[in-house]
Amino acid sequence: MSRSFRTALAAFLLLTVTSPSVAEDLGGPSSPMERSRALDQLDRRLAHYVAWRRIPDIRARLQERRAVYLAQPTTDGFLTMVNADLYAISQDRHLQVWVEPRSRDAPTPPADPAGADSAQPDFGLRTVRRQGRVAVLELTEVSGDARAAAALDRAMEALRGAEVLILDLRNNGGGGEVVQRRLLGHLAASPLPLEEIRFRHCEPDPGDREGCLQDGRVDIETRTADRVDQPAFPTQPIFILTSGRTFSAAEAIAYNLQATRHAVVVGETSGGGANPSAGMDLGPWFTVVMPIATTVLSATGTNWEGVGVHPDVPAPASSAMEAVLALASAAANTQPSGD
Repeated sequence: MSRSFRTALAAFLLLTVTSPSVAEDLGGPSSPMERSRALDQLDRRLAHYVAWRRIPDIRARLQERRAVYLAQPTTDGFLTMVNADLYAISQDRHLQVWVEPRSRDAPTPPADPAGADSAQPDFGLRTVRRQGRVAVLELTEVSGDARAAAALDRAMEALRGAEVLILDLRNNGGGGEVVQRRLLGHLAASPLPLEEIRFRHCEPDPGDREGCLQDGRVDIETRTADRVDQPAFPTQPIFILTSGRTFSAAEAIAYNLQATRHAVVVGETSGGGANPSAGMDLGPWFTVVMPIATTVLSATGTNWEGVGVHPDVPAPASSAMEAVLALASAAANTQPSGD
């Protein structure tokens, strides 16, 4: 597998997915033929799965339950049963099948007339505010869009001068690397080393142009946070809010900062999805999110897969902001006054 292909696949994806009901209106995913095609493709795509020892058991379960899946009266029921069985064997929350009628070989969906005048994306920068000496940044996605780096820089500039940062990731399900690397570049005096990405070596399968023949070797990529000329919070106290909904690339932010003692995590244990994943077509109507690598942080020698990021200060997600504001105010009072 080429380096460029590995890098493209390694993104922590937050796919934009069309709901089953919308896809039903377009026609297709409720068809037994399309579902059968998706299951056949899924069987082949599993050759990419990083937890290779589980592949035979997953394939066996899918084959055993195939007739049950195809008999489901709704697409929602079909997906629920397939995904429940995938998780039962893999215990991997990234490994999921979704309706995605914009797969490569899908019919082009009708244009959305309202989309032409839609506002510019906020890249998940939902709340950016100063509250006295405390800055609050609520991030609801970890964008992989290249434009998001500049948007994040603007947000951090607006918060510059605060003595404490609260980073709210409670409603962040993950996404890509652009914001992850840029944000971490703003939160330390020098670029932090990020997770080492370990891909199981994959050679093309002559029988499947998008297939994979794993041979036991491991390809490793190392990554660091972006180098930012003037980080906004290089030494100030940082508090991170998490919940059970915090997942994937959002967890990577919390895990890195907690493990390197750059932040205190407050809230609930996060979702536990550490494996970098890629979206792969299962025909025109379905996509599988396939974990294709594992991550290892040098500071811990492991990752948060299946266990989540555990808070330093446990608190219910619904009341965690109140708890962290008290901690942040106390921390601000210990900082020298002035910018």
